[in-house]
Amino acid sequence: MSKKLDLPRDEMAFRKIYKDLITRKEITTVFRPGKRLCGDFRSYCLGEIITIRIIENVGADWAEVAPQFETNYGKKIEIIDTTTSKIEDLKKTDFEGSSPDVCDIKSLQYHLGLIYNLSIDEVGMETMITKIQFKYV
Repeated sequence: MSKKLDLPRDEMAFRKIYKDLITRKEITTVFRPGKRLCGDFRSYCLGEIITIRIIENVGADWAEVAPQFETNYGKKIEIIDTTTSKIEDLKKTDFEGSSPDVCDIKSLQYHLGLIYNLSIDEVGMETMITKIQFKYV
C-alpha cells in the first residue's frame, strides 16, 4: 500500500508551468487519479471555496515529502462539479477548460503518469479518475 500525505483540504496545488493560465483564469477543469468525490481522501465538495497554490518545490507521497508553495500566490476558486469515471469513458467535451497539455485521453494518461509517478498500467483505460470543475471567485 502506497503512502499518502495528509494535505490541507482547502487547497489545490498546481505546478509553476500552469501559473499564467491560472492567473488568466483559463484553467477550470482538472483531473486527479482515483475516486475523489466529496468525503473521499483528497476530495473536494460542491460549493467549497478552495485556494489555488503554486508549487515551488514538488513533494512526493512515497517519500513522505510535502510540497512547498510560493508564499505570495493564492487564487480563490469555487468547486462547481466533481465526477468520477473510467478514463475510457471520457469524451472530448470533458477536456474543455483543462490545461493545453491535457486535451484527450492519451495526453491525460501521460500527464497523470508524470505528475503522480504512475506507470502506463496504473493509468490504463479502466483506471478511475475524478474530474473537478471550478470557477474563479
